[in-house]
Amino acid sequence: MSILFDPRDARCKSPFGAVTTFAAVDFTFYPCGHAVTGCTLLAHHEFSDRWTETELLPTTDEDGAPAFSGTFFAPSQPELIWYHFRLRWADGGESCYGKDGFQSWDKVTPWQLTVYDGRAKTPDWFSRGVTYQIFPDRFRRAKSRDVAGLVGPRTLHENWDELPEYRPNAEGEITCSDFFGGDLQGITEKLDYLASLHVTTLYLNPIFEAASNHRYDTADYETVDPLLGDEQDFRTLCTEAEKRGIRVMLDGVFNHTGAKSRYFNADGFYPGVGAAQSTDSPYFNWFSFHPWPTDYDAWWGIMTLPAVQENEPDYRDFIIRGQDSVVRHWLRAGASGWRLDVADELPDDFIAEIRTAMEETAPDSFLLGEVWEDATTKVAYSQRRR
Repeated sequence: MSILFDPRDARCKSPFGAVTTFAAVDFTFYPCGHAVTGCTLLAHHEFSDRWTETELLPTTDEDGAPAFSGTFFAPSQPELIWYHFRLRWADGGESCYGKDGFQSWDKVTPWQLTVYDGRAKTPDWFSRGVTYQIFPDRFRRAKSRDVAGLVGPRTLHENWDELPEYRPNAEGEITCSDFFGGDLQGITEKLDYLASLHVTTLYLNPIFEAASNHRYDTADYETVDPLLGDEQDFRTLCTEAEKRGIRVMLDGVFNHTGAKSRYFNADGFYPGVGAAQSTDSPYFNWFSFHPWPTDYDAWWGIMTLPAVQENEPDYRDFIIRGQDSVVRHWLRAGASGWRLDVADELPDDFIAEIRTAMEETAPDSFLLGEVWEDATTKVAYSQRRR
């Protein structure tokens, strides 16, 4: 054996990969001819910020090769653990051994051990199925509708085969304000086709009222965009999908709203008073102004997407905690899951509350987070995410 330690080799670490809370993890280190007299597994538990040491004892493997083996017990809570080895030599000296071999103590590259909650089960309908993503405006148009009087302004293509207006306008803006009129009924009409593809989950990009065709600038979390239909159309879609063994997952954009939303109401479209109109607005504390009203936190500085303060209690009540909160309401309306937009920009405890609300409302529902990098090692706003 030419390696000293490789976590991908079952002879060195078992079980493979991430482990559940309370798991027993067997480690074996092979001296491979080096005069090692002792070996200790040093583990840093990042979230709890503590170190543990596990002594590996001299042994031989099934082929008679000298080794040091021991069992590490995973903690009772989900954790991110970084580990390396301390080797002792016959002359009394010590060495550090990490991912890049023998290293200095202050520059060691550790291995990663991810400990996750083994009690949390991914429902079979998602983990063992096929997910089909639909951009609702462009999938199928069942009814002809009008954009007049809708939050916007919007334009509607008459010809389904026309090119979208993707170029900047005279002001250099890409407005995403041209619509093709795809709707929920159109999706319902194609369920047999989707079932023939063995689809088991439909993931819909945002369906709530919004000024743009992508609808990531939510204007009203409680209303299906009128171009897509209404809540009854959504309920019908979910009911008919379930008959075919298909679940529906919604896109939750809870990090920001649209500037034209009823909550911010920058252009005064909605009859109520938005945060951009008055400091007395019931939504004023949802946003962070400096100073009010023209300068405010926005998602990546895009001023059409004012960022929400997720720690504001009233916002949490509205999205999560209330008995008819946004998360709960649409699960009761037929959704089986939520996909969280820019999950790594939402507070950890905000996500945890969403999960709790989902488990209470629909125990077999599924929560999915959008993270573009390795989700186990994601750092956002200088903090490691859970």
